[in-house]
Amino acid sequence: MKEIIINNWIKCYLIGAMAKTSAKDGGVGWRKFWDEELGKRVDKNGNPVYIFNPCRTEQNKVGLNPVEYHKQVNGWINAGHNDKVADGSDLIWAGKQYIYLDENYQPYLKVIPGDDFYVENSKFLICKINPGDQPCGTFYEAGYGRKLKIPIYVIQTQKREDYPESFVGWVFSSKGGFFKNEKELLTFLDDKYELKEK
Repeated sequence: MKEIIINNWIKCYLIGAMAKTSAKDGGVGWRKFWDEELGKRVDKNGNPVYIFNPCRTEQNKVGLNPVEYHKQVNGWINAGHNDKVADGSDLIWAGKQYIYLDENYQPYLKVIPGDDFYVENSKFLICKINPGDQPCGTFYEAGYGRKLKIPIYVIQTQKREDYPESFVGWVFSSKGGFFKNEKELLTFLDDKYELKEK
């Protein structure tokens, strides 16, 4: 397996509701645009942008796609399996570590990072909360991003006063902002981070 070190790449985490979305798609829909558009871009050194898309990475941690996983968690909650809920939450937020054996049976540590890592290692966060979404972890990630001074860029889908006041405060405190649509934000990112299409 070829190793590619990405320490110096620009990384971006896509935050927004997954468990309860108005689109009932596990949050997959709006993130596709960013996977495609940022996936076409490179920075001034020719490095691609690395995208932390939880709709893709969550399956590596819990073995299910977001819609199936959140259905399973709701089943645990309804059945009172608090230990399973806690274990699942730890996998999402902390990630997991395990040993795998190569063809010579040599053990290697494999680490699949959690959502905390995605925030900590991002140059910026992109957030979208559609009317009718019920975000929860999104607010935690935004607050954590604010603490770390990682800019939060929000694709605005409703009047600013309809967002929770603390969330709006975190966006501006992080030196982020609100954007009318994806195109406006993409143009901003290209300019600020010196991105260009490959």
